[in-house]
Amino acid sequence: MSDADDSPFRKFARDYQARFRRAVDEWDLEALEALAEVLDAARARGATVLIAGNGGSAAIANHAECDASKGTFVDGRAPLNSRSLSANTSVLTAIGNDLGYPAIFEKQVELYGKPGDVLVLVSSKGSSPNVVNACRAASERGLVTVALVGFDGGSLRGLADCVVHVPAENYGIVEDMHQACLHLVTQFLRGG
Repeated sequence: MSDADDSPFRKFARDYQARFRRAVDEWDLEALEALAEVLDAARARGATVLIAGNGGSAAIANHAECDASKGTFVDGRAPLNSRSLSANTSVLTAIGNDLGYPAIFEKQVELYGKPGDVLVLVSSKGSSPNVVNACRAASERGLVTVALVGFDGGSLRGLADCVVHVPAENYGIVEDMHQACLHLVTQFLRGG
C-alpha cells in the first residue's frame, strides 16, 4: 500500500463509501413500494403531490417536482401533478415574514392542498418545526402524508402515513439516499 492510499482523504473517502453502501444495502423496499403506490394512486385520481424540505432537502424537493411531473410523463399516460413548496421564494419569504418560518409549509398546505392530495416531506432529521407543522396541517385537511427521513426519523417518523427511513447519521448520505429513493420511485412510475 502506498502512502497515497493512507492519505487522510482516502481514509475518509473509504469510510464514507462503506457507510453509503450500507445505506443502499438497507433500503427498505417495502416502504419504497408503499411510496410508489401512494404516488401512483395520486396520479390515477388526479391529485396533486406537494413536496417540501429545508436546505439540501429543499433542493431535493425541487428536483423531485421535475422528476414527478416531466419525468413521469409518457404518451398516453398522465404525469404526476406536483408542486415543490420549497421553490417559490416570494411565497416562502412572505409567509416567513408575516407568520414566521415555522409556518412556511403549513400555510402553503392550507393554500394549495385538498383532501386526497399528497404531501411529501423530505427531512434528514425529521424534526424541523416547519415540516412537522406541515405534516400535521396536511393530516387535518385529509392529505396523505409521506416522510423521507434519516437519523432517528424525528417527529415525522411517527406522524406521516408513509415513511421511508434511511438508517444513517450523516447528512450527505441521508440526502444522497433520499434523492436516490425519489429517482427510483419516479423512474418506476414512468415505466422504467
